[in-house]
Amino acid sequence: MMMNDDELNKVAALILLENKHLFPCSYPDIPLNFSMLKDALRITGYKVDEIDLNDFMSAAELKLAAMAPLNWNNYGTIAILLNQNYPDEDLLAISPTRVVDLVKAFPNFSDMSEPDADAIDSIIYTWISLSDENDGYSDDDAWV
Repeated sequence: MMMNDDELNKVAALILLENKHLFPCSYPDIPLNFSMLKDALRITGYKVDEIDLNDFMSAAELKLAAMAPLNWNNYGTIAILLNQNYPDEDLLAISPTRVVDLVKAFPNFSDMSEPDADAIDSIIYTWISLSDENDGYSDDDAWV
């Protein structure tokens, strides 16, 4: 059985609190693993069926991504959040300025520096690859 939104938020907040030494993270993706998740579930007393664990991990990762302090190095997590929050953006026509504006609008984005072109490209290409799974872009479209 999947948890409701409040329960997911509590688990993600506990993971962030218990692993605050990892945030802000210098890696492209938020560092979440099953050990962190199982510890948070044990502490909160919430139960997740083994069959639902992978789906729950994905949902918890999204919640954690929306809470953890982010910077331009976190292009993988940023792309996941952009894909989740702006599914209708035209990624083949999106401008770097638009990407910067969308990212800076996230309440947990804490990097005040301006990104370099490589960071923006990494975000866009990762976002396209995530959308690729859902929208049917061809490889030629995604990497033009």
